Amino acid sequence: MKRAITIDDLFRIKLLGSPQIAPDGSQVVFVYKWIDIEKNKYFSNLWRVRIGEAAQSFTYGEWSDSQPRWSPDGKHIAFVSNRQKPKSQIYVIPADGGEARPITHLEEGSIGEFAWSPDGSRIAFIYRETAPEWREQARKERQEKGFSTPPRIIRRAYWRLDGDGAFVDQRYHLYVVDVRTGETTLLTTDPEFSESSPTWSPCGNYIAFISNRHPDPDNHPGYDSIWIVSATGGALRKVDAPDGPKYAVRWSPDGKYLAYIGNPYPDDPYPRNDHVWRVSVEGGDAIDLVARLDNTVGVGTLTDVREFGGGAPILWSADSQHLYFLVSERGGVYPYRVKVDGTHLDSLLDGDFEVADMSLSQDEHRLALLKGDATHPHELFLAERTGNTLSMTQLTQFNQPLLDEVAIAPPEEFEVVADDGVKVHGWLLKPPDFEPARKYPTILMIHGGPHAMYGRVFFHEFQLHAAQGYVVAYTNPRGSVGYGEAFARAIKGDWGNRDFKDLMTLTDYLAGLPFVDAERMGVAGGSYGGYMTNWIVGHTNRFKAAITDRSVVNLVSMGGTSDFPMIPNRYWQGNFWDEPQKLWECSPLAYAGRITTPLLIVHSEGDLRCPISEADQLFAALVRLGREVLYIRYPAESSHGLSRSGPPDLRRHRLEQYLAWWREKL
Repeated sequence: MKRAITIDDLFRIKLLGSPQIAPDGSQVVFVYKWIDIEKNKYFSNLWRVRIGEAAQSFTYGEWSDSQPRWSPDGKHIAFVSNRQKPKSQIYVIPADGGEARPITHLEEGSIGEFAWSPDGSRIAFIYRETAPEWREQARKERQEKGFSTPPRIIRRAYWRLDGDGAFVDQRYHLYVVDVRTGETTLLTTDPEFSESSPTWSPCGNYIAFISNRHPDPDNHPGYDSIWIVSATGGALRKVDAPDGPKYAVRWSPDGKYLAYIGNPYPDDPYPRNDHVWRVSVEGGDAIDLVARLDNTVGVGTLTDVREFGGGAPILWSADSQHLYFLVSERGGVYPYRVKVDGTHLDSLLDGDFEVADMSLSQDEHRLALLKGDATHPHELFLAERTGNTLSMTQLTQFNQPLLDEVAIAPPEEFEVVADDGVKVHGWLLKPPDFEPARKYPTILMIHGGPHAMYGRVFFHEFQLHAAQGYVVAYTNPRGSVGYGEAFARAIKGDWGNRDFKDLMTLTDYLAGLPFVDAERMGVAGGSYGGYMTNWIVGHTNRFKAAITDRSVVNLVSMGGTSDFPMIPNRYWQGNFWDEPQKLWECSPLAYAGRITTPLLIVHSEGDLRCPISEADQLFAALVRLGREVLYIRYPAESSHGLSRSGPPDLRRHRLEQYLAWWREKL
């Protein structure tokens, strides 16, 4: 008989990423990430699997290897590694094995995306240097001399990022490195602008990239453009394409087109469906290739067994006739293909799962997929294409030993009809030893974003709660992606209204189930899910207890303290200084006096997305009001992503606090 899943099982889950199929389709290299619980650290190496053989470790060591990329001839693999910690470099290793050698010699900083030149002689990459005063060596020298930490001199709105920290004036720039000699050339030098997503022309003479070069990019973040520069440097040329956010630009193999993911709404970009766009290299003829698709391109699913976002690539076929990409819909993520003229949009797979990343062989017949579902963490799969259908073969089973040992609760889908007739979709997890005659305490989980989704993916935290004897409900109310743009935009600038009604309809549905104890219901969520938890307990006493995690409490204060300071009259009406009426109206803190539900507040001092001051305000209000509240405040080395990628010991502690609170209150 299988045992119940535990907190410590989280640290046994192997996390796979970045599956890269060789040009000839014969093998796949991928990232294998694990947690060393004794050292309280994450490590990652490259593994590979030759088709028909078992997976084997390809790089070794207690460091972080990431972003594997095959050379065009399939003879080498480039990757990023921090084995020179605190410095990271790009390394190259022969595909048949051997020693990895660094080809860059960069100072401390952050390496972004990179791409091989068509002839394999050079690599274009994005890199942001750490300012000299903030490098490790400078810190050590200050410590030895007893000097103070220097002040930061800040001029711009965008100077820090959650999980990344403060970078102040430093920006990502475009470089080219010679693979043989290591000679490195800086191609973009303007310190005001940042570059991303390098892609080579097939002739190898030019590089296209994305950059927002609006005179005031921090106040106009939606104005991304595509630029082209000579691979040896020189003047930039702007490609005529619609204004709006852009990601993942890719040059077609025939040299005629550039494809990218984005939308044409620079002043109202969020939430919108990001689509696949095609524009000629000369510009002026951009078309949305998937205009009839009412869902967003990319990975929108939330889980605690990978970071949010996934790979979300777009891939050209070698003949430049098709583009492959991923689409989020109804809690799943699936590969699609579209013809270069916008016709023949085909869904290649569907089912009760998500594909978090993929790559394509040169002959277009094989894809490497990172695929998982609600009862299986992600594994590597090979998909072989015949026409518009894919046949699947599983290549790895790293997590099968754990799954063979523990009882996993299969989700049950449901839909409820909201008061305006719109269907709201969700899932139930019942305890593995479920008895229909019993009544169970039940927890409603609310996702963050808000423009993301819960779905068809493994979630350790949910399985853990089910194993402890709770019915777990997780749903996608209005505001979620995957159900059409209108569904996602229904709460734009008006949180606590349509979303609250949907969640109360869901609560009524749960309370009416014969196995749910309506007197023992809890509600919990993180980020925007924490916002909705705060809002719910300020507007109803339906729940016996609640947990709010890394939450939004006061939209007025958060407007100026988040790592993305609020832009007036864009997503929200007004601003946070002299026109805060709508922000305050939608702030849970405004209704703190109504809260009577026992509340556990969980937050991290290192959270730059929803700063720690949010939790401080709610806790202070409830303490002054004499309400039942407990505040768990995690240290600065944790961030907004504590539950997904925080220090392992703190992730364990957080889950222990959750379970202790529910045991006491439910």
